[in-house]
Amino acid sequence: MQPEQLRELFANEKLKDDVAEILRQAGWPGNVEDLRRAAATARITELSLPAGTRMPYMSSRKNGRPIALMDVLWDGDAPVSAYAFDFISGGRIYRCITPRPCSNFYTVDLGPTQPELTLGCSVPGDALVGRRFDVCLTVTNQGTAPEPKATLRLQIPPEAMLTSVTDQGISADGVLTWTIADLQPATAKQVCATFAPLQAAQIAFAATAENPAGKVVKTRCDTQATGIPAILLETADLEDPIEVGHEVVYEIKVTNQGSAPGTNLKVTCSLPDSEEFVSGKGTTPVQAQDRTVTMDTLAELTPKAQAVWHVTIKALKADDARFKVFVSSDQFQRPIQKDESTHLY
Repeated sequence: MQPEQLRELFANEKLKDDVAEILRQAGWPGNVEDLRRAAATARITELSLPAGTRMPYMSSRKNGRPIALMDVLWDGDAPVSAYAFDFISGGRIYRCITPRPCSNFYTVDLGPTQPELTLGCSVPGDALVGRRFDVCLTVTNQGTAPEPKATLRLQIPPEAMLTSVTDQGISADGVLTWTIADLQPATAKQVCATFAPLQAAQIAFAATAENPAGKVVKTRCDTQATGIPAILLETADLEDPIEVGHEVVYEIKVTNQGSAPGTNLKVTCSLPDSEEFVSGKGTTPVQAQDRTVTMDTLAELTPKAQAVWHVTIKALKADDARFKVFVSSDQFQRPIQKDESTHLY
């Protein structure tokens, strides 16, 4: 016998009543149509029945009539090959077994159907501080029975701020909770929450799914939150206009408005020929050569921090002078430039 012959056997309408009668005699409580449907589509596997196998019953015929032989022992000298397929009937899982040398069959009760939950977590691999991203949980019932109630819990990490949630999720005591009702077999449900990173860090999202029986499955997903430096350059003369022969102080402020450090900041100033360097001081030492003023490199400017310098110059001649300031760092290639206009008279 081959698998297709087995399918044809159970699909044969002429044998339907015989199969039902055998199952009745065996005291099988299921529905014969469930067996016949499964025989047509279920995956058929091959197994080996060892010598000494006891079978609860075996289909047979006596005087041409179908009968169920009860408590049958395979007492051969060697194992016998058999085909088997599983099916569900009346809320229980059964296995139908047919030895290959014959067309007789019997069923084995494998127990009640059960839900089986799995849980997955998805999140972008990278995120930007202050920018929103979604964390999604997918719970799947891979079992053979509906799951009446699945409770999903997602820990809210301290490095991220919750901004919104789908499917009536409830946030309390640092935990997001969803309740999923009546999750059918081979069915999945996805819920999501939106977060914004509060700082540059590896952010872990740990979640669980639990059923009323207390069975828990776990999952975890991670994202790397990174910041962005944003440099603000401000330049102002502290007095304007300036009489020739007098001095004016330029105040230079460099502020990191971003969420990541700026590194190796270099500030330089260019003086017009109507001005002359006198002195400079600030966050790092200041020196000048000809009409170029240079501040020593600032190794790091942390988020929201500010560096300040004061450069004093002397007005040499009347001019609508332009005091130029440039700042560069590791994070951007082109220098930021700011011009300050001072009227010299």
